[in-house]
Amino acid sequence: MKLKKAAAGLLAAVLVCGLASCGGDTSWTYRNGETTVTSGMYVGLSIDALNAASAVEGYDSSKSPFDQTLEGLDGEDWIQNKANEYAKEYLAVEDQFAKREMSLTEEDQAAIDSQVELYWTSLGMGALYEEEGCGKTSYTNILTNQYKKNLLFQAVYGEGGEEEVSQAELESVFQNDYVKGVYFSVSLADDEGNKLTGDELEAKQDEAQTLADRITAGEDFETVKANYTADPEATEEETEPSDTSVVVKKENATSAVYKAIAEGDVGEVQVIEDGNNAYIVQTLDVMSGTSFEDYRDTILYDMKSDEFEEKLQEWAGELSIEENTAAVNKHDPKHLKDLF
Repeated sequence: MKLKKAAAGLLAAVLVCGLASCGGDTSWTYRNGETTVTSGMYVGLSIDALNAASAVEGYDSSKSPFDQTLEGLDGEDWIQNKANEYAKEYLAVEDQFAKREMSLTEEDQAAIDSQVELYWTSLGMGALYEEEGCGKTSYTNILTNQYKKNLLFQAVYGEGGEEEVSQAELESVFQNDYVKGVYFSVSLADDEGNKLTGDELEAKQDEAQTLADRITAGEDFETVKANYTADPEATEEETEPSDTSVVVKKENATSAVYKAIAEGDVGEVQVIEDGNNAYIVQTLDVMSGTSFEDYRDTILYDMKSDEFEEKLQEWAGELSIEENTAAVNKHDPKHLKDLF
């Protein structure tokens, strides 16, 4: 697959609108008043829709989305429907951002410009987008709209927002739904990648248990880990311990390591084997350190993203959105089949 995921994903919303056919001008696809989704932007949104297909339940990653059924629809129809939704959502976001008299700060604009350059130039995706018909200006408009949408989300649910989610609610969800831990591995394989057997395997298993016992006895996990995993030629500064903790939602703790973290008591040290590795794992207090602040936006999004999608539908339903059927048909996503 030639296509890489876009820099920021778009929230899907089923939007209701008024439709109008628009003669022979195919330079735009949807508009609300003076706000327009150009044909170039529509191509970019179609690429986003193509990416979104991979998240559909039952998606077969071994096949092109154009060659499978997605949520009961032919793949091409599903992608076009999604692109249409994204276009109408774009208009709803622009309208609400203006109605609230919100604006982008210099820092916001700098972040947007940096992201555009990263994706367009550094990651080399500009040529692909331009080849399909979405220029840099169109892509920048799409990314700017995504940024505005995030700001709108915070304006509704964030600190001081219209429907602010309290600190207590967020902390409660974090404590109940997330777990935190640290781990490192001891290889149980030989130089050729084959799992050890007999005395050699037992020696490595004993080594892993000894490391775990040291931590249980009171040694700092990160120090033990840093000393064990350090390059023998590394400088003292390079071997200093650092915070290597991981935070994961309980429902996503499906790997052997994350399961051990989720099932362990706070402070408990475990040794588990998975494949050709033994893992030393310690469960931590999820509220320790800066974890909550680091994940605050993630928690808020998990709590309110579906509700926000409903608001997007309501906002779009209040608009008089015109559809340029000729342009939508001209730029339907079948031309993206070459990306697979």
